Amino acid sequence: MRGGLILALLLSSALARADDAALQKLSAHLDPLKSMQAHFTQTVSDEQGKVLQTSEGTLAVKRGNQLRWETSAPFSYLIVTDGRVLWRFDKDLDQATRQAFKGELADTPALIFGGDSARLRSNYTVTWQQGSTGDRFELVPKQKNALFHSLSLSFNGATVSELILRDNLEQRTDIRFDSVVANPALPDQLFQFSPPAGVDVVVDES
Repeated sequence: MRGGLILALLLSSALARADDAALQKLSAHLDPLKSMQAHFTQTVSDEQGKVLQTSEGTLAVKRGNQLRWETSAPFSYLIVTDGRVLWRFDKDLDQATRQAFKGELADTPALIFGGDSARLRSNYTVTWQQGSTGDRFELVPKQKNALFHSLSLSFNGATVSELILRDNLEQRTDIRFDSVVANPALPDQLFQFSPPAGVDVVVDES
């Protein structure tokens, strides 16, 4: 019994060291990123691999939980936050939703690019493996009520190339990035939103 306990402690210690090493590798990619811009192509599939939806658009992210995620095709949809207020704008429906940026919203997958090592350590178990073009990381949320089940992040050299998200309904979202620009000068106004005249504004108090 005592031997089993010692073995369990040793394995636990080894896993902790492995997680720390993976986190250090991931932080080496993310810590230099103060801001990022990219074009993305997104594919959503069900648990059988059937494609449910494809879309494309642009991403801009900046330290301080500032995010602009804008889909341009096949529909126009905007998610933008300055780190205090989150807006969702559906142009086709002429409807905008406003809510405070807090809680689990801070763990939106795209904000990993503008996050910090302390948040990654407290919120995720991180593992690493060498991919064909560079590092590949698997992030599993520690919280039971997380927005997703797991997240895979791949790099082509030093540049992020793909994010794969698996949600709690076993759907898979593949996001491929191109035209990635690291540390562009992004004005704060890019992460603010004023609803156009005539748009129906819904305030989400949750």
